[in-house]
Amino acid sequence: EEERRKRRREKNKVAAARCRNKKKERTEFLQRESERLELMNAELKAQIEELKQERQQLILMLNRHRPTCIVRTDSIKTPESEANPLLEQLEKK
Repeated sequence: EEERRKRRREKNKVAAARCRNKKKERTEFLQRESERLELMNAELKAQIEELKQERQQLILMLNRHRPTCIVRTDSIKTPESEANPLLEQLEKK
């Protein structure tokens, strides 16, 4: 009986150690993944800002070009009207 309890305790001790190690590994993995995602998020936010600035520059270039453009401007959609389908619907009515 005593030997059986001793074996059970030893088994339990090994299983508990395995469980703690597994939990520690999982926590470390999640920490690394969190750091990776935070870095990616920051990079994507920076990319969004760059693209917004580029869009603004392109809109300014387009607006500067419009007065000298020979193409009929009423057949061309502006970036503002493309971005707002509600305005397009109102113009059609």
